[in-house]
Amino acid sequence: MADIYAFPLGTPTAARANGKESHAADMPMNKPLDVPDAVWNAVLSVRNMQRVNGVAYREIPIPCALADFGIGVALEGSPYLDEKTYFRNDRGMMGSHCVKADGWIMVLYSCEYRDDWHSHWRCVAFASLPLPHEEEDCLAPSMYWDSMLDRLDGAYAQDVSGTVTVTRNTAFGLIRNVPRAGCELRVSWTPLDYADGGLDAGAQVESWAWFLRSMTQSEEDVPVE
Repeated sequence: MADIYAFPLGTPTAARANGKESHAADMPMNKPLDVPDAVWNAVLSVRNMQRVNGVAYREIPIPCALADFGIGVALEGSPYLDEKTYFRNDRGMMGSHCVKADGWIMVLYSCEYRDDWHSHWRCVAFASLPLPHEEEDCLAPSMYWDSMLDRLDGAYAQDVSGTVTVTRNTAFGLIRNVPRAGCELRVSWTPLDYADGGLDAGAQVESWAWFLRSMTQSEEDVPVE
C-alpha cells in the first residue's frame, strides 16, 4: 500500500515536519512509480476538493487486505470547528458539551475488476453520530439512513449497503457528560467512475464530510445543495 497522501491540509509529510504548512493546492506532489494513473488522479481530486467548514480532516492508513491502493480520511464535524482547525487542537477548544459527529471514509482501488464491487472502486465508511433523546425510538435508524442516502446522492453512489446501530451508554465514577445514546453507521457503496477508470474521489470524501457535518446542525442551518 503506497503512502501517497497526507492530512490535515494535504501537505507532504516532510513539509509539515519542517513547520511549513500551506494549502494543499500550493504544494507540489510527485507521483510514485508504482501508483496507477487512475489512483493518482483520485488522490489529486481529494487533495484539491472543497473542504467543508466545521469539519477536521486527518489521513488514516488503509489495511493492505482491503485493496491494492486506497485513500483513507478520518473526519470530525462540529459547529465549533472551522476549516483551519486540526485534530491535534480541536479537543481542547471545544469542551465536553460540544455536539460532535465523527467517522472515516476509505476510497479503495483494486487493480483487478471486482465482480462483487461491479467496479475497480469501492468506498467504505463509518460514522458515530449524536442521538437526541427525542429520537431514541425504532424510527431513528431509518431516519439516519435516509439522511445519509440524501448526501451520497450527489456523489453518484451505487449499490449502497450497510447497517445502522443505536448505541446506549451508562457512565460510572468520575466520567461526566457522556451521551446517553448514539448512532453508528457502517456503509459501503460503489462510486460511479469515469469511462477511463478514473474517479472523483474528492466528491466521495466531501459527501461523507457533509453528512457528518449535517448531523451537528439543525435542519435550518444546513445549506441546501
